[in-house]
Amino acid sequence: MEPKSDCVFCKIAKGEIPSDIVYEDSDILAFLDINPYVKGHVLVIPKSHSRWVWDIDNKNYLNLTEKVKFIANGLRKAFQTDWIEEVIAGMDVKHSHIHLLPRKFDDGIEELPKSPLKTKPLEQEMKEIADKIRSFLKHQKF
Repeated sequence: MEPKSDCVFCKIAKGEIPSDIVYEDSDILAFLDINPYVKGHVLVIPKSHSRWVWDIDNKNYLNLTEKVKFIANGLRKAFQTDWIEEVIAGMDVKHSHIHLLPRKFDDGIEELPKSPLKTKPLEQEMKEIADKIRSFLKHQKF
């Protein structure tokens, strides 16, 4: 599907809105969530617009899930985490996306976090988090 002019994720994919990108290829973009539920909260999106993940054709869906796994494993290493929580939602932004949240068993957060961090990381910290993730992804085999 073609990008939608009123879609914030399409604008991010086209570079019209700045974001802290941690991974990009011709079809997929992954960037830090600006309202993170945990530090390192990443959104993975297909660059082409679709309302739901389930609307993506099989080839692109498989590509998306392969990239999600690759990025999730990079997050596990970068944050020395116990697991990566994967959430497919999509009510706020009407563009297919998958949330990846680095988690630890003792992080004090509910199994499914219900609200963003009370204190959002500042711009410089977001850049440092993105750099850290990119560094681990760069050294990881796909």
